[in-house]
Amino acid sequence: MTGPGRGPQGVYDQLNGPGPQAPPPNSGLIQGAAAAPPSPPPPNYGELGSGQAKADFAAASANGGWEFDPAAMDAVIKSLQDCIERDFSRARAEASNLTGIDAMGAEVASDGYVAKANESGAVYQSFLNGAAAYAQAYMQTLIDIRTAYQNQDQAALDAIRSIGKAL
Repeated sequence: MTGPGRGPQGVYDQLNGPGPQAPPPNSGLIQGAAAAPPSPPPPNYGELGSGQAKADFAAASANGGWEFDPAAMDAVIKSLQDCIERDFSRARAEASNLTGIDAMGAEVASDGYVAKANESGAVYQSFLNGAAAYAQAYMQTLIDIRTAYQNQDQAALDAIRSIGKAL
């Protein structure tokens, strides 16, 4: 039990000596850790939804034996509209309860919980907005395809097929 930092004298020195240096406030650094790289920007879900619909159309119509079925296309479009209007609307309304939470008390535990709960709710709302944008863009692309078939616009259909194949 001899030597620096050992025994009762070591405990006394730790309690009464200077503490370890903390990183600067709001630096995001944990003492002894390297900083994380900044997160990439979120994807454009509208472009992803539109691109996926074009790729699906290109794959389905590429073999030449595929025939356009307006009733089936209308059913898919209607299903997506219902999902966007009913399901996403309900989910967004319920998600609004996940933000704006107030602390039950004015102490560290309540304040910390409320901060994380509100942050979690905001992330979930962001996810819902991205999913809705994806579904909306997918549906709009199907509407564009249906319109091109109804107008017998072969150039538009070829353009959609070529874009889908490039993805």
